[in-house]
This record gives sequence, C-alpha cells and structure tokens, in this order.
Amino acid sequence: MGRKMSEVKEELLKDEEFRVEFVELEDEFALASQLIEARKKAHLTQDEVAKRMGTTQSVVARLESGHPLPSLRSLKRYAQAVNGKVEIRVV
Repeated sequence: MGRKMSEVKEELLKDEEFRVEFVELEDEFALASQLIEARKKAHLTQDEVAKRMGTTQSVVARLESGHPLPSLRSLKRYAQAVNGKVEIRVV
C-alpha cells in the first residue's frame, strides 16, 4: 500500500535544502492547489476548462502547476471558466 502524501512531505521536509526550496515555493503550491480544487468543485476536466477559456488543456495544466506563476488575466479567465472569482488579499 502507498504512503500518504503528508508522510512523504514530512520526510522530505527533514532535508534542509528541500525545506528551504519548499518554503520559497509555498505560495505557488497553494495557488496550484486552489485552482485544482476550484475545477474539481465545478466538476470539470482540464480539457473542459480549456475550452471555456479558449485555450488548450496543456495551458490549463501549466496554470494548475503553479509554475511559472500565472498572470492575473489568466487567473481571471480560469476563475470565470470554473464559475469562480479571484480574490487578492494582503494580510
């Protein structure tokens, strides 16, 4: 049986070099996770989102990878495609 992602993450974070990189990319991971969650909540595939955005599935996959960071325009188009909205906060 496979290991849980949380177990793998915990093990990897023991490595100092990995931990530094992970912390630096944490926002990108969070964004990617939110995009995927919004798409799944809308019960859409990447291909369906791509069609609604007028682009290709590979572009949607790249947006959902969080790297490189997508433009605000792309985020708005994605949000519209999944019947969502973009909120930006500084806290």
